[in-house]
Amino acid sequence: MSKKKMSKWGLYGAVSLLLLGIVVLLVVKKPREKEGVVKEVPVGVLVQRVHPTNVVEVVDLPAMLRARVDATLSAEKAGRVVNILVDQGDVVKKGEVLLQIDDRTEQALLKQVKIAARDTQKNFERFKGLKKAGAVADSEYDQVEKAAVVAEARMEEVKVAIEKCQVRSPENGVVNDRFVEVGEYVLPGTPLFQVVDVSMLKVEMQIPEKDIFAIHRGERISFGVESVLNHSFTGVVSFVAVQADPENNAFRAELLVRNEAHFLRPGMIARVHFARGIRKEVFSLPVSAVLPSKGDHIVYVVEHGRVIRRNVKIASLTRWYALISSGLVEGDLVVVEGNRTLSDGQRVEVLKP
Repeated sequence: MSKKKMSKWGLYGAVSLLLLGIVVLLVVKKPREKEGVVKEVPVGVLVQRVHPTNVVEVVDLPAMLRARVDATLSAEKAGRVVNILVDQGDVVKKGEVLLQIDDRTEQALLKQVKIAARDTQKNFERFKGLKKAGAVADSEYDQVEKAAVVAEARMEEVKVAIEKCQVRSPENGVVNDRFVEVGEYVLPGTPLFQVVDVSMLKVEMQIPEKDIFAIHRGERISFGVESVLNHSFTGVVSFVAVQADPENNAFRAELLVRNEAHFLRPGMIARVHFARGIRKEVFSLPVSAVLPSKGDHIVYVVEHGRVIRRNVKIASLTRWYALISSGLVEGDLVVVEGNRTLSDGQRVEVLKP
């Protein structure tokens, strides 16, 4: 083969190798470029457009329901229990006998003192006649009068002892617990029954110092019970402490609420709501819209498809709403849902609620 032909084939080979190299580079480079491209996917969020307004500031406080009457009845006299007339869960009336302690000794003693009181009274009446006739000395008359008085007092004392052998309910209510059995010997102070009146309940709460002048006796206040959803109750302020508790610097307050149907029960957890005052020219946001951040509070505002982080100042915070006094301007679109994972400048898509 001539040198000219060899040179020609060499040129063809070099060009072929060059083209093959370009193809390989294009094939290899193209997927790598695709791998390096990250497409930004917008995050779906719900927003609220804010406007300054005057808002009634509501105080939301935890509270506890308690029975107006919760009495532990104890024995006033030592003796053996001979009869129990009620049991747990029984409805009782004020003055009703619940339990009987053996009073046979007192009953026998009562018969004796009655006879003694009758005899001394007869003797006293006789001496009254003698005194009018001037037939008895004053000192003798005084002794007979004193004996009659002592005998009468002794009889009343035994009657009281007999009454103490009967345990009576101090109020209308329900026997919530019974602590003794028939045949037990009890001493003074031994617990016998727990009687609870649930027809009227107390709602006990602790009022912070800043809110103490927002609540007054006789005022009607609403509250909810955590175990009863979507239902509101109303009570009347019956007590506000004049001195703060030194442990928390709060003032104890109570509401009274009627409960004839026994729908509410002592021990239930409640939330009390009352107005503190009116906040003027503030922005109201759901609590979920405001996020804590290193001692500050932030929100995310949507502008041109992206979010901007804003520091805000909270004027007041309730269980559901945050009142914002600075950091926002009228018309801002604030993210209220979907803000937990956002970062400043992130692209977002506003969703319809």
